[in-house]
Amino acid sequence: METNLSPEHFQLIRKVLRENPRKDQDRPLKRKRRKVHENSTKDPEPKVTISIDSSDSDSRAENKSEFVDLGLASDAGDEGSEDYDEDSDEFEDVTEPVTFDALGDLQVTIAAKQETKKESGAKARNICSNEERQRRRYYHMAYLVCLMIHGAIINEWINNPKLLRKLSKLIDENLFNLLHPEKDDQLPLRSTRKLLDGLKKCMELWQKHWKVKKKYAGLEYYMRNWQEIDGPIDLKKTLTQSEFVRRVLKGHGNCDLATQGFVALLRSCNVNARLVMSCQPPDFTNLKEQESAVSREYTYSDSFKYPIFWCEVWDKFTKKWITIDPTNLKTIEQVRNASKLEPRGVAACKRNMMRYVIGFDRKNGCKDITRRYASWFNSKCRKRRITSSAAGSEWYDKVITALHRRKRTRIDDYEEEYFNQRDEDEGMPDNLQDLKNHPKFILEKDIRINQVLKPNSKECGYLNVNHGRQVLKVFDRRDLIDLKSAKQWYMEGRILKVGSRARKTIKKSKGRLRSMTGIDGEAEEERLYSIDDTELYHAPLASIPDGKIEKNAYGNIEVFVPSMIPANCCLIESPNAIKAAKLLDVEYARAVCGFKFEKGNSSKPIIGGVVVAKWLAEAVICAIDGIEYSLELDERKKQELKALEDWNVLLLKIRIKSNLNATYGQIQEHGTEANEDNINDASADDSDFEMPAGGFLPVPNADTEAVQPTVADSDVQELESQKEGGFVVASTNSKSSPTRNICATESQKSVDIDEKLGTAAASGADEETDGSYEQFMEELGFSDQDD
Repeated sequence: METNLSPEHFQLIRKVLRENPRKDQDRPLKRKRRKVHENSTKDPEPKVTISIDSSDSDSRAENKSEFVDLGLASDAGDEGSEDYDEDSDEFEDVTEPVTFDALGDLQVTIAAKQETKKESGAKARNICSNEERQRRRYYHMAYLVCLMIHGAIINEWINNPKLLRKLSKLIDENLFNLLHPEKDDQLPLRSTRKLLDGLKKCMELWQKHWKVKKKYAGLEYYMRNWQEIDGPIDLKKTLTQSEFVRRVLKGHGNCDLATQGFVALLRSCNVNARLVMSCQPPDFTNLKEQESAVSREYTYSDSFKYPIFWCEVWDKFTKKWITIDPTNLKTIEQVRNASKLEPRGVAACKRNMMRYVIGFDRKNGCKDITRRYASWFNSKCRKRRITSSAAGSEWYDKVITALHRRKRTRIDDYEEEYFNQRDEDEGMPDNLQDLKNHPKFILEKDIRINQVLKPNSKECGYLNVNHGRQVLKVFDRRDLIDLKSAKQWYMEGRILKVGSRARKTIKKSKGRLRSMTGIDGEAEEERLYSIDDTELYHAPLASIPDGKIEKNAYGNIEVFVPSMIPANCCLIESPNAIKAAKLLDVEYARAVCGFKFEKGNSSKPIIGGVVVAKWLAEAVICAIDGIEYSLELDERKKQELKALEDWNVLLLKIRIKSNLNATYGQIQEHGTEANEDNINDASADDSDFEMPAGGFLPVPNADTEAVQPTVADSDVQELESQKEGGFVVASTNSKSSPTRNICATESQKSVDIDEKLGTAAASGADEETDGSYEQFMEELGFSDQDD
């Protein structure tokens, strides 16, 4: 192009042209796919292995500068040298073949990251054992009992006459009239309004009297986790009744003590006020063995925002309880749907989980009122209570009954009606977890095989799962019908009606079929019926006058429930009933009250007594009493014979000791350790003794050395055979003939005495011994001459 450019344009174009190669150099170079020649004249070098391990973000940052040398360092250095011509635009079009045979095979190993699996496994293992679960359950129960007893004790302290008399001076006459308004027949709500105004003024008065300047020293009554419970115990000074009264009158303490004092203030004005305590035992449903180390720390106000103690006042006009919190939330409400005192938020629920709300009234009454304050009692709260099981519910009712020390009133009836209405008003849960084992609702997929829905029953709601991809029907449990087989109904004392039809047909399981028939085979069909298809079973009457009872093929009568007993018969439950009936030779039938299932799917009947006619029952009962009396006599005779044998053993010991003392003199029973060692060595070396029949070891050289008497270590071997004497018999080589004569004489005496004692014991323990006491002692060898 022959165009004349101005110097300014020429400099601009030159500048642009110089910048273009730099931009091309910054972008990544394109690589063409090249052929790798299979035939290579050079020997292949060792294989190159590149290991790529998954690591965390920190390790990735550290390995950014790492590279792998593949043996082309010189070529790479030439291509990347500073002599590279920046103006060369033909670099990408080079087609000169490059061989990579010298590199050999490249092998890349990628190691998968295993930390995720380890973490999941660690989470799965963070579950306590069955023994730990049981321990936590018992600890939860014990902790709950202690809290409830503590609340009952505080409630008694509030009724202290001295405390009530002094607190009543704080209430003037106008305020007292507001707390006790007259009934307005035209508009009862107006009387309730006056009562609420009086309670509000009382709360304001109490806030002036009590200044909460002291925070909780620790967790106090709030819930602790299992790690905090297993830690060291923080022992504090016990609060006494006198100290409690002094603090309430002075108006100093924490929020719990302030609320308790407010209840005392209302009771001093003759207001039916109730102390309410939310018990916070450790959560036994928490199965974690250890809590996570990293946990968020919450502030004091968030953790202790909701109270543990509050107050309730009975409104006789609306027949409802009024809730008052004078310290924490400073609120007055009549609970309709959700209470303001129910904890909300993660921080509050961690230390305050509403499960057991107990009310203590002024007449020492105790009642569970959790239903008023837990808005989702059946779906959420019920699962965390000990009452979720039948055994736990029975135990909990016993504790409440023990603490409840007043008669039932109309207020209790009104409150029960309110609780039932709260159950009806509680809505359907919106998730699968809360619908599991719900007492009111059930999913269609959770209906058991032995249950059917009533005809024309409709679903009461729907539940969307998987982001609306699946819709599940929810039914009311009252629309379910429990079905049982004919045999199961018979076990409950019912039989099928004539012409009844099966509601459902199922197949028996193979294990159940094997237990019933003992033969493996295909599953058989089983028809199920409802209770409307059955009627009570009436057993045939016993014949008159012999009282013969109709029995089954095994000679028994089945009495699974009391209604299966014939009308003119009775069941006598006693282990000796069969023996008594046989003794009297009357008509009877063994009663099968159930079955005992053992290993191998086998069952055995449980005999619970006999069934006899009513006019024969009295005779059988008298016979049972006579049999039991005779058994008691036999047992008493056995005990007396055993006592006589023990006395015989004691007398033998005394006789042996007395004879030895008379023959050899008194022996020191407490010897030194050296003498005991010598005695043990001598007894170990002596192997000529045959019968363990005494307490001395005679020295072999009795003629030359004096006999050293020793005390036997134990008299157990002496008494194994009472007729073998009381000494260790020496060998025939020993020359201690006087000792043998003494042993023989005493042995003969012992034989005679044993025969006499045996004869006396066999003839009876009540017979008196003939002869005087002195003759009896002479026969035993106890005489004044021996001494």
